[in-house]
Amino acid sequence: MLGLLFVVTGPSGAGKDSVIEKARELQLDFGMITTTTTRAMRPGEAEGNPYYFLQREEFERRVQGGEFVEWAEVYGNLYGATKIEVERVRKQHAVVIVRVDPQGARAYKKMIPETITLFIQPPSFEFLEKHLVDRATDSSEVIQQRLEVAKTELQNLHQWDYLIMNEEGKLHESAQALISIVKQMSTKTFSVHK
Repeated sequence: MLGLLFVVTGPSGAGKDSVIEKARELQLDFGMITTTTTRAMRPGEAEGNPYYFLQREEFERRVQGGEFVEWAEVYGNLYGATKIEVERVRKQHAVVIVRVDPQGARAYKKMIPETITLFIQPPSFEFLEKHLVDRATDSSEVIQQRLEVAKTELQNLHQWDYLIMNEEGKLHESAQALISIVKQMSTKTFSVHK
């Protein structure tokens, strides 16, 4: 049996990675799919951590070959998850968590309908803007692009299975909400399959 697939999404800067990592610290056991990207490796990153890195031409060749569950161009770089990677991780784990932007989350839901989507919601638009600026990993132009996308996403919250508010100073609570949803869905699934 393949593991349950949870897609954690939300706007850039909402804290998707932080919530997932805190849930792991709180003993949530899950597998994670490693995304493939064409963006440049940042200091402290390595192949497979946090991404598989490909040249754009190779990525595009694999897309043409139908090797991706989802892929998207985001702020000038390509990101995607290969079918082989998704299946590999789902075979190894009862629970699988994917962190992806909203465009990618919609693609997962379309390709794998049983996907459970969780949207990490920032407490305010101002909080999101401050976080993106303080993070200092993007140019002001990219930050503005990310904020424009976030405005649209925050107006379409009805499309997600679950919403998790990630308020400042309440990371523990946000992670606990994620854990509760995973446990609730796991219990439902396993009781159906008994």
